[in-house]
Amino acid sequence: MQLTTPVPITPLQPAINYESSLVFLGSCFTENIGSKMAYHGFKTCVNPFGIIFNPHSLLVLLERSLSSDLFTLEDVETHFSYLAHSDLNGSTRDAVLNNLNTAGTLLTQQIKKASHVFITLGTAWVYEHIEQQSIVANCHKQPQGLFVKKLLSINEISKKLSDIISIIKNAKHDITVTFTLSPVRHIKDGFTENQRSKARLFEAIQAVVETQKAQYFPAYEIVMDELRDYRFYGRDMIHLNETGIELVWERFRESVISTTCSPIMKAVDKHRKLIAHRPSNVDLHLEQIEKSLISLQQKYPQVKL
Repeated sequence: MQLTTPVPITPLQPAINYESSLVFLGSCFTENIGSKMAYHGFKTCVNPFGIIFNPHSLLVLLERSLSSDLFTLEDVETHFSYLAHSDLNGSTRDAVLNNLNTAGTLLTQQIKKASHVFITLGTAWVYEHIEQQSIVANCHKQPQGLFVKKLLSINEISKKLSDIISIIKNAKHDITVTFTLSPVRHIKDGFTENQRSKARLFEAIQAVVETQKAQYFPAYEIVMDELRDYRFYGRDMIHLNETGIELVWERFRESVISTTCSPIMKAVDKHRKLIAHRPSNVDLHLEQIEKSLISLQQKYPQVKL
């Protein structure tokens, strides 16, 4: 008996292997999948600027980073920057500035050597700082009166995605760009408002994928159609729980990663579980970890541990 509606997925070309170098950018869903790739020893860079939800802010950060346009104190408030997530906050303005430029350098380095970049879009709603007349990536819990909320149009989003592709491919012409739409609902925007946002992002992504050299992974469809049950969600009933993430990861793995990687992934997983094990004999456990690490490095030198 068929109890789900499996989403057909077009395999990614070229498939990922252990020679690939990966960059994941965008919403928190990006971090879920990116962390799985890093866990299994793939060369992975995830969100140097922290979680970024909207396409405008992603474009700004890519433009600034890949054009070597250094950030300045004008981009910094007291202890944060409206351009980035709170992960880059600091105790001083100089500390924040250093975090921004370090992230920009890292993103540039990773894009220039990457084989694949995955971009997950979370929302088409943006907040514009009224006084600064600029869209922010994060409001950093500042007073609501400082901002005006706007919904980007499909054409605006499509243009930004096209620019993102151009900027990335100018830095690395043979890179594979794959878009995904985050299945995490932005309920704080409102139920109807969230649907409008997701619909615009979806249409813009499909328009760009149809006309440009970019691909699409249907994470949104997998969650909405295959995992249509709240047992796959966390206590907030918005974010996926570990089971839900694992099921999406399995679909991602089967459609994106080369089957030749399976034996290596199993070996890395065994090593990770050995590290996480709580032993009764600590010295013996450390010796086992060291032997496991040496064995992996000798057998699979391409794995990043």
